[in-house]
Amino acid sequence: MKSFKEYLTESKKVYEFKIKIAGECPKDTAAKIKEALACYNIESCSSGKSTPITEKQVDFPKLENVGVTVFDVALSYPTNNVEVRQAVADKLNMVPAKIRVRNMAEEQELAINHEFDDKTNPVLGTDYEDSNNQGLVGEQYVMNFLKELSQEKKQGHAVEGANEKLFPKQAKGAK
Repeated sequence: MKSFKEYLTESKKVYEFKIKIAGECPKDTAAKIKEALACYNIESCSSGKSTPITEKQVDFPKLENVGVTVFDVALSYPTNNVEVRQAVADKLNMVPAKIRVRNMAEEQELAINHEFDDKTNPVLGTDYEDSNNQGLVGEQYVMNFLKELSQEKKQGHAVEGANEKLFPKQAKGAK
């Protein structure tokens, strides 16, 4: 049987986040992020990767012509995006609107959602096929349906079974 310490060491979980900061970042930003998140037992923090300046950023739709620096952070203490964002914003003396924090599950979902853009999706770029399907709806459909119903006339037939023993007179005289 395992001891409690063995269970604790096996159940060690790492909480990974991506911190995205819009605009210019000083060189010591990674060190400040480590200081801000020290209370969450930081395991690793990347030095930061800068993206090129683009007109619109997916994470910062209100900001224009801005570059983004991305930091990958791994924490061993459970926390959420809001707490990490606020701690980093306080330490860097930045407005929280210029900081986005997402865990890895949210990053994967974002990648899936933006996998097919308008440029790569062939269905969105094609014209609508004009087809005449008026025979399937409207007055013409109703009239065709009524014609089919009038042509098919079905006659019922008598079924012989267990009720003949119970009601012999009705069964003989029924049509």
